[in-house]
Amino acid sequence: MSKIGIVIQREYLTRVKKKSFIILTILMPILFTGMIFGTGFLSTISDKEEKVIVVADETGEYFPVLKNTDQYHFIEGKTGFADFRKNSNEPIYATLSITGDLLKNPDAITLISDKQLVGSAENTITSQLNEYLSDKKIDSYQIPNLKEIIKDSKVNLKIKAIKTNETGKETPNSAQFASGIGIVFTFLIYLFILAYGAMVMQGVMEEKTNRIVEVIVSSVKPFDLMMGKLIGIGLVGLTQFGIWALVFLGAGFSGVTLSGSADLFQMMKGLFASVNMVEICSYFILFFIGGYLMYASIFAAIGAMVSSQEDTQQYIQPITILIIFAFIAGTSSMKNPDGPLAFWTSLIPFTSPIVMMVRVPFGVPWWQMLLSIALLFITVILIVKLAAKIYRVGILMYGKKPSYGEIVKWLKY
Repeated sequence: MSKIGIVIQREYLTRVKKKSFIILTILMPILFTGMIFGTGFLSTISDKEEKVIVVADETGEYFPVLKNTDQYHFIEGKTGFADFRKNSNEPIYATLSITGDLLKNPDAITLISDKQLVGSAENTITSQLNEYLSDKKIDSYQIPNLKEIIKDSKVNLKIKAIKTNETGKETPNSAQFASGIGIVFTFLIYLFILAYGAMVMQGVMEEKTNRIVEVIVSSVKPFDLMMGKLIGIGLVGLTQFGIWALVFLGAGFSGVTLSGSADLFQMMKGLFASVNMVEICSYFILFFIGGYLMYASIFAAIGAMVSSQEDTQQYIQPITILIIFAFIAGTSSMKNPDGPLAFWTSLIPFTSPIVMMVRVPFGVPWWQMLLSIALLFITVILIVKLAAKIYRVGILMYGKKPSYGEIVKWLKY
């Protein structure tokens, strides 16, 4: 086995055998699933505390319309909010002031509170009053059965979206599912680049601080050491992704099977048929390799330049901002995956690994994909060469952190 292969094996096996890797690999799918379903469940739980709203209705017409709900209790009061609170022992949430005919003057209604109101209070009031005012408006036209006519005239149109390929084969087309798949893969590649790039930097710093690197470079070239570390840790990331993918796919199809619903199975089959998962996963691996090698090389160079964790902030902040910008550009491009923001950021090598994963589920022209991959890996080669020069010099230097002028000199060696 070559020396670089030995380094790859050492980096890979050392990390996959760690308890932290095993625990994170097992817990992450559970935490991710719990986060999705837990937040969805909690959002359906309403506040059980009953809130009292005083209705000061000068017309006397609208208070009987307001019906109490589980969350809001309406009390009639002719005085204002402050006066009613002084004369009442009940805790008052807000007061609703109605000063005129709402059909003639829609602004004659005000909701007042001494605390920040939640949206459900306004929604509860407006939904009840809107229904009453709509019925009143319809009755004012004095047309027999007008309400039934309007109800019957409403049409609930549902469009069946179909996607065709070059052979004319039709498959279901779901923009929502494609967007969901895109944002999941975008988040994963963003997370992996940050997490495993930082892991490379941390590993380089530990070896440098412990002076282990002085022993290692006596038998391994600095470039081979850096590349072995990059590839080994990158394989750890791909291993973790592969395990998560198998777990989620297995859990998804098991859930469909256990439910015993043929309709649900057909729906899931149709959704996955609307996107090419093999193509998406293939591009994910390709862009992960490119993006990871590019950024991890920079992280490795930073780790070699400094001698303490505090010294990394000066160099790592611009890189982190660039990665965060790529993620923001990717999520912003979800609504318009063929727009100018998505197009240009999916070609620029420093943002393309993250942004392109949003576009892949929607289909990207072959020339754009080819150009993006070519630019990415050309940049990877250049960055790796530059990072290797910094790594070769910086890995054996201790003391104060180098200035930017010194780093430029290292690149010229």
